[in-house]
Amino acid sequence: MKWRVTMPALRIKVTGACNRTCHFCHEEGDMRGIDSVQPDTPFLECVTALRDATGIDRVMFSGGEPTIHPAILDLVACVSAPLMSLTSNGITLHDEDWWRRARTAGLSKVIFSVHDATVQSFQALESTPRAAGWALRGLNAQQANIINADKAGISVRANVVVYDGADNALRVIKMLRALPVALEIRLLNDLSNVVQTKREIDAVCAVLEATHVGTERRAGTSNVSTQMRGSDGFMFSVKLSYPYFFDAVCGSCTMKSECLEGFYGLRLERRGGEYTVRLCIYKQTADLLMPWREFLQTDLAARMRDLYRSELEKT
Repeated sequence: MKWRVTMPALRIKVTGACNRTCHFCHEEGDMRGIDSVQPDTPFLECVTALRDATGIDRVMFSGGEPTIHPAILDLVACVSAPLMSLTSNGITLHDEDWWRRARTAGLSKVIFSVHDATVQSFQALESTPRAAGWALRGLNAQQANIINADKAGISVRANVVVYDGADNALRVIKMLRALPVALEIRLLNDLSNVVQTKREIDAVCAVLEATHVGTERRAGTSNVSTQMRGSDGFMFSVKLSYPYFFDAVCGSCTMKSECLEGFYGLRLERRGGEYTVRLCIYKQTADLLMPWREFLQTDLAARMRDLYRSELEKT
């Protein structure tokens, strides 16, 4: 079994708006209060300063739903990082040319959230009632976007939250494997039902007769995934919640026993017109949600950089 540690990403929440209402979404800390990020000099200055201070070489664009941001390609082009990825639910259709422009802008990877394979389950995931036609268009768009992004030369992963049992997850895996794309598939547990969904993921692995071949962890975060191989050679990964707490941020927290995520890393969002660093998805206190310049005046960035360096050197 192989174990490796990699550098975490600076997660940039470009918008709080989303075109889905998935019932298990925890919205990562009051997303309704997030302003849209703009591809301007203050944004570039902020991202550059944070990356320089922490040593982070990865950037992930997220939301809400980042692809509905009208300037998302400009935002990608505005940032210069060796590894840039984007998370998307994939239900807004973009053609191959759009994804090629994303690649030209610097996007190297896209992670699609694909949790269902049927119209009925796609509808049932929504907390707001949706018509069957809307669900069918969403399902078709997800598959077309996966194919178009792959054709554009972008690395593709599908994240599948196992929220509705092993059978539903297996249907999704079958659907994804039928696509003419060599994409990565990752199973995730539902943070609102950790114990049960862990059992369902184990059931999926049992059906696939999967064995554990490696583990990857983002340095200084709770982001851990295991690589699995099915009996037919099918490779996939599993990400489960991992109780990792960064003492500089979580040391005196009274919510540790209730925390479902632990310390996941550095998030950037825009609030009240100001770029803000978020260190916790649950709390809104001034020590965990602060203007980026104020964050850099603390010792947290240096402590993160030292932590990342020490964990990477161990591997």
